[in-house]
Amino acid sequence: MPLRPALTELRPTAFKSFRDAVLPLDAVTLLHGAPGAGKSNALEALVVLAFLAEGEDAGTALAAARGGAAGCVPFGEDTVRLGCSVDGPHGEARLDVTVRVEGEDAVVVGERLALGGRLLVTTGAVDPVGGRIDVAWHSDGRQGDIRAPLSASALVTAQLPLRVAGATAGERLVLAAAEQVLTALRETFALDPAPARMRAWVRADDDARLRGTAENLSAVIARIEGECRIRFGKLVQAAREMSAVPVSGLGALRRREDDGAAWVCAALDEPGGRRVAADTLPSGALRQLAFATALLTGPGVLQMSPAAEVPDAERLLQILADGLDLGLPPERTAALLALAAEVAARGHVRLLATAGVAVAVPGVRAVLCRRDEAGHSVFRGE
Repeated sequence: MPLRPALTELRPTAFKSFRDAVLPLDAVTLLHGAPGAGKSNALEALVVLAFLAEGEDAGTALAAARGGAAGCVPFGEDTVRLGCSVDGPHGEARLDVTVRVEGEDAVVVGERLALGGRLLVTTGAVDPVGGRIDVAWHSDGRQGDIRAPLSASALVTAQLPLRVAGATAGERLVLAAAEQVLTALRETFALDPAPARMRAWVRADDDARLRGTAENLSAVIARIEGECRIRFGKLVQAAREMSAVPVSGLGALRRREDDGAAWVCAALDEPGGRRVAADTLPSGALRQLAFATALLTGPGVLQMSPAAEVPDAERLLQILADGLDLGLPPERTAALLALAAEVAARGHVRLLATAGVAVAVPGVRAVLCRRDEAGHSVFRGE
């Protein structure tokens, strides 16, 4: 069994354009298909689960997706149903949650948590007035399963670590399943670089962490350059190997304002000593550099809130890359995927990316996303 909890399956059972869909996840998974097929919807389903795992209320979690809570509900329905599977040191854990949406309000009305095929947590009736949901969890005690009302505004599984005592072997199993799922989901980082925002000079920051839009990429590169030669060397090598034009190096231009503040702008070094600043780089090159930075530098340089109790050596980052191929020719997309496969083989990073067309790369699982005759999004493995 793996040391680090890893997401192995995403189930958008009823979410936006999906009905009863199952997406298998490998270390590197490329979800491809035509525009409008539902690729981005699949990534947003995982983003919503990650927000729920953080303890956010259901309405806030659904608001993280385009269209807000109302936009997450399939046409003609009033509930969102999502699930995932996580393989880890305790076996396979499965989480499934149902959220009822009324306008921008959202309430958890059903949830199940299982480990190794054994159902450990179930829910019952919802009290709409008190905002509580009846929860039963496995105990192995003489009095049988333990029952208690918990908040219906948030993921039940995220509440268990503070409510389950762990006094019996059964309760410890419940905690193990919950922590395995929550850890995997909290290690999710959605990256969708916005080149228009990446070209500006930014303030230098010794603790800069890459944002989901990568708008502060220049500050992050400047930080890595001065902080870790090994990581920066790997990033420079990646920039050389993936660039469409000859590149001899990578760095950051620097300037100091009258108030003493230091500002930086990422730049590629070309043969002959010319430095090409980020404000003149093509969009595809900027996005490629942002993805490479996330893959090679790890969670310590990303703006995310991981499970604090997980040691760095046991962390497994799940990167979501929507539109990996935007602005890139197929060979540059293939280079990024090859880098992802190489990094993923070390066991610290996984990637779920979307692209318009499939790119054959060893170590990458390609899955087609398309619409069926009813207009629903479906997956087909290749």
